[in-house]
Amino acid sequence: MSEDAGIAEADAGRAAAAPDRDRLSKADRHQRILAQLAAAPSLRASELAVALQVSGETIRRDLLELNEQGLINRTYGGASRPFAQEASRRDRRAVMIAERETIAAAVSAMVLPKEVVMLGGGATTYHVARFLSARNRDITVITHDFAAAAALGTNPTIRVLFCAGRLQPGEGYLLGSQTIASINGYEANRAIVGATGIGVRGLYDADEEAGAVYAAMIHRAAEAILVADHSKFDQLAVSICAPWSAIDRFVTDRAPTGALAAAIREAGTDLVVADRAAGAAPLAR
Repeated sequence: MSEDAGIAEADAGRAAAAPDRDRLSKADRHQRILAQLAAAPSLRASELAVALQVSGETIRRDLLELNEQGLINRTYGGASRPFAQEASRRDRRAVMIAERETIAAAVSAMVLPKEVVMLGGGATTYHVARFLSARNRDITVITHDFAAAAALGTNPTIRVLFCAGRLQPGEGYLLGSQTIASINGYEANRAIVGATGIGVRGLYDADEEAGAVYAAMIHRAAEAILVADHSKFDQLAVSICAPWSAIDRFVTDRAPTGALAAAIREAGTDLVVADRAAGAAPLAR
């Protein structure tokens, strides 16, 4: 069925709709559309018109406005969630600091002396590096991230192994075939990785080469730990790094809900909601 035919059918289905006074305002319609997209990756305009009891022309205008605001992707026949894009590393490190430190404190408590840890690059994993350096001893950390290596290097009991590869400008980490070859030369007790976004299918990254590095770390470790704050929930990006079935623990600051929570539970991933009140005082920056 074409988009116009679907819209026409939706308009016909409005014959028994509620009176005008009972219809939603534009702001309310927009909120409903965004809420439905949070629960499903895509929506059809004809189905939205019936659900919201408005004309096809009204739905088209709503979707165009939301698309112009960057809140949805307008598609033929409907809409889909927009893909997440990474802000600059400097900008990412300036937000969600308390949440990320809470996550990092919980993860550092999981790492035991003599363990080998693979640590991916990123804003949240940088805080993990800081907490490992401050609170852990006698571990080996394999990383491709310069800032993480520098933070870990302040602890003389931590052995830091740095992967080879090509520098990703602006991010401060290495990636590419040499980085993956370096990772494949090691075994680890744990891999700790972040993500641009997480959804029902698993974890996503805006850079497919960075995602390939995280996937290699997950594959080489006995336990895979994902670290991500709640702002990453239901955010999609271009590259799927790993499905939930490959993630042993997900450490976050807030429990997910809905379809995302169900996907994590069905995969058998251990959900760890870090307790900010139980964490120690933040580290000096």
